[in-house]
Amino acid sequence: MKKPLIYLSSLFLLTASLNACTQEDKHKVADDAQQAQDKIEQAADKAAEKTKEAYDDIASDVRQESKESKADLEVERTELQVKIQDQKTALQNEIDRIDGKIKVAKAKEKDRWQERKAKLEIERDKLDVSLKELKLKVESDWKQFKRETNRTIEETKASINNK
Repeated sequence: MKKPLIYLSSLFLLTASLNACTQEDKHKVADDAQQAQDKIEQAADKAAEKTKEAYDDIASDVRQESKESKADLEVERTELQVKIQDQKTALQNEIDRIDGKIKVAKAKEKDRWQERKAKLEIERDKLDVSLKELKLKVESDWKQFKRETNRTIEETKASINNK
């Protein structure tokens, strides 16, 4: 009878100790899970913060590039405006020179000089139009406009040189 009692006592002790360990283990596992969840939340918060910082940095860079781009555009516009004005002045000087030749030319030469003057006046008028458009153009059309205007300037230079 002592043997079954010892077995029963041992079994009771073993069951009690297993239940006690299990409760303690359950608490430890729950604590570990809570700590893991806290670490995950902290990592997510850090990732969100770093993402926001990166976004803010990129947005700042984009704003800075936009400012620089607008400044570059204004510099280009000013340079092109000066170029157009210089070419208009050169055309006007040539027209004035031709006017002097027309005054002293004979009838046959007078017709030739008047024809040349008319062509140069057309070129000058094209530059006037380009100058007006320059003030109206927006950034999206800028490269196309700049190409066309430079081509017009080159054409007028060629007209002046083709005396």
